[in-house]
Amino acid sequence: MLELKVTITGPVPDDRRGGVPCTVRAWYAAASLGIPATELSDEEWATVAPLLPKGRRGTVRRSVDAIFYKARTGKSWPVVIKETGATIQASKHFNAWASDGTWSRVNAALADMEQVPLPELQLLPPMVIEGRVDPSAMLNPEGRSRTGCR
Repeated sequence: MLELKVTITGPVPDDRRGGVPCTVRAWYAAASLGIPATELSDEEWATVAPLLPKGRRGTVRRSVDAIFYKARTGKSWPVVIKETGATIQASKHFNAWASDGTWSRVNAALADMEQVPLPELQLLPPMVIEGRVDPSAMLNPEGRSRTGCR
């Protein structure tokens, strides 16, 4: 009667495994803010560095860049850590800074920086759906129920 063919044409999104909402995405959605479009320049970093705790060997700056990268891409923390060179400390930094207001102050200090919107959540992979309806199912009215279906 109806034949469907679904072809997955791209990668399956790994943004949200296990149904746990992304805290970074939730923060930006609640704050209705854009996300810095690129990594921070040295000048931009100098603007926000006094708002943040001191870290060893650039860990705080890597955390900030990783948080912005996560917000821009929507990728999971393990992927963000692998791609940015940050550590799991980035996630811990974000949670602490979001709860004590530091992250709001960082974003306010960068308000003049070029911003991009929060990315759309990718729940399904790209796909092509093809279908075929058997014409005989539509031409044989005596086999239909009161609702018009067999």
